[in-house]
Amino acid sequence: MYRDLLGQIPADAYVREEVLTAEIAHVFRPSWLCVGFVEDLKNHQDFITAQIGPHSIVVQNFNGDLRAFRNVCSHRFARIQTESAGNRPLQCPYHGWTYNGEGKPVGVPLNKPCFNLTEADQAELALQAYALEVVGHFVFVRMTSEGPDLQTFLGDYHDELEHLSAVCTDRFERVSYEWEANWKLGMDNAAEGYHVPLVHAESFGLILSLQLEISSVPDHSRYTGKLKERSLKWWRNVHKNLKITPSDRYPEYGNFLIFPNIVITFSGGAFLTFQTFDPIAPERLRINSASWLATNRGGQTRDLVVGELKTFSAQVRDEDAQICGITQAGMRDVPDNRAPLLGQMEGRIAHFQKAWAKRMGDWSASGETP
Repeated sequence: MYRDLLGQIPADAYVREEVLTAEIAHVFRPSWLCVGFVEDLKNHQDFITAQIGPHSIVVQNFNGDLRAFRNVCSHRFARIQTESAGNRPLQCPYHGWTYNGEGKPVGVPLNKPCFNLTEADQAELALQAYALEVVGHFVFVRMTSEGPDLQTFLGDYHDELEHLSAVCTDRFERVSYEWEANWKLGMDNAAEGYHVPLVHAESFGLILSLQLEISSVPDHSRYTGKLKERSLKWWRNVHKNLKITPSDRYPEYGNFLIFPNIVITFSGGAFLTFQTFDPIAPERLRINSASWLATNRGGQTRDLVVGELKTFSAQVRDEDAQICGITQAGMRDVPDNRAPLLGQMEGRIAHFQKAWAKRMGDWSASGETP
């Protein structure tokens, strides 16, 4: 019966505010989340920020030491760093409170006459610190104080991120954009290739064979596949002309999902795209995306290749944004509030939804939140 193929997330979980509130607490806060890239944190006072639901996270370089904090001033609760990345002290723009690498407000204008804060006071007023670890290009943060280390959380995918980072060293694009869709819908869409022949008929469908091999570990999954001869020929020329040594693990195509919100695609053994699907509201998400090319000799040929990859990626993104918006609209109008039907080519969605249900615990479609 078709009911044996139903997923574990009902339609209204893609539209309800209280569900997103529970997800922030039970899915996102305990997980290791990628908040940015080491390329943006090379120098003293470099910083990056990330927004996960209501939570703003800042990662700051203090003389080579990366530290992560809640991005909220202890004084009057203003955001401290207001840009996505930059270089400036960890200083509140409202009244100038300045924080050190321990998160303590060591620079308080007019401290003596206004506050007379002691060192003990400064320690109590320190910013909330978050766990931080780096693997390859990627900076991960965990908001809860307790939990597994990053390598345990990622399992075999820790080594995969190191491998992909070692192969692809030439970052050529970093973009952020928003979709009118729930973050889970973005992950569902990325998890399957069933939609490719129709939605991506003039882009992805021209290069990817749908003979995909799926594998999974607890919470995370991947599929690997073959590129069509047209694409393989193009990549062979790129490797030759740019003197690229492609990945021996993934010479054609790989797609990785790291729970809860990371999607990685790897094409031609030389083209890495890394995306996070960050929730903004129940029906809105922000995708932060970065792309790298394998180590190459540079020059005009490199620029031409990068231009083609950017154009291709933008087309695929636009196609996905449109279909996810259409599907999100349908999620508001499911009469029996059932979960989606998941066929054989959508097994990774079922795997993702199982991991989601495990984290959400006692939450149910009746409206209860854990």
